[in-house]
Amino acid sequence: MNDIPVTMRAAVCDAPGVPLVMREVPVPTPGPGQYLVKLEACGICHSDLHVQLGEEPMPPEAFPLILGHEGIGRIVAGQGPLALGTRIGLPWLYDTCQSCTPCLTGQETYCQSQRARGLDAFGAFAEYALVETAFATEIPDTIDPVTGGPLLCAGLTAWSALERCAVRAGQRLLIVGAGGLGQYALAIARARGLRVAVVDLDPAKRAQALAHGAEIAVPPEAVAQITAWGGADITLNFAPSPKVWEMIAACANPLSQIVAVALVHDPVPLSMMWLINGGHKVMGSSVGTRAELRAYLNFAARHLPPVEIEALPFDQVQAGLERLARGAVRGRLVLRF
Repeated sequence: MNDIPVTMRAAVCDAPGVPLVMREVPVPTPGPGQYLVKLEACGICHSDLHVQLGEEPMPPEAFPLILGHEGIGRIVAGQGPLALGTRIGLPWLYDTCQSCTPCLTGQETYCQSQRARGLDAFGAFAEYALVETAFATEIPDTIDPVTGGPLLCAGLTAWSALERCAVRAGQRLLIVGAGGLGQYALAIARARGLRVAVVDLDPAKRAQALAHGAEIAVPPEAVAQITAWGGADITLNFAPSPKVWEMIAACANPLSQIVAVALVHDPVPLSMMWLINGGHKVMGSSVGTRAELRAYLNFAARHLPPVEIEALPFDQVQAGLERLARGAVRGRLVLRF
């Protein structure tokens, strides 16, 4: 580690609800089973905003904390199967126990002992960060670090949500919420042969969805237009509001599959008879597994989604979070190191 500095710049969250501050902190030293990565880029995600605003129930001892879980960088130290200089991702999933039933059956995102980057472990809003060697995923050379950062969370989350469903080409997919996740889901669905309808409050996002291949794009109250279009065989909900549930239920075709992705704590009026009479499946989906990330990155290398990416200098991370809070972001924001 002779060429690695002793200190680095990091955006530190000192307590819930306070702005991030740029600070010089020690460069972490990799221990057994860890790589040290020099960051090239890191996306800014709504989950980062939730933590920064204090909307996640976290103990006081979790702070100060370095956020960030859409990082891409190169290995500069540590021992493992990947060579120094290899470009890898720093996604939300930091590590798991690797021995419980979900871990052993390929569903490690439901491990009750999992740790998340930027939540339970220091994240990637820093010039250097640690990665567990068992959770290091190589980034294909054809993926640029700036456009690739959001693939590790926004893109992967959309990918894994659709992976929960039995997908057949020609089915009708309803995407609720046409922000970053919805845009990635639209690109993935189109590549997999699905017909897509989009619901969003924002006319600009609806227009963007139409430009990227959605057959219809309507506001939430336009249930009649969605049912006239053919209804939904699959629904992915990225809208963080329980108000969309009645629209989702009204648009569902028999035997529909509905995946909840948005972080919504409030209950919705789910009818048991609606489930029984329609044979519907309602499920939740979190971020993807290592296997899903590898599969999605290989897919994205060939089908890079047309999501608008805006690069920001690293020292503008707090400004980026504030823009996200105001809804002043059309696609995804990415920090460039």
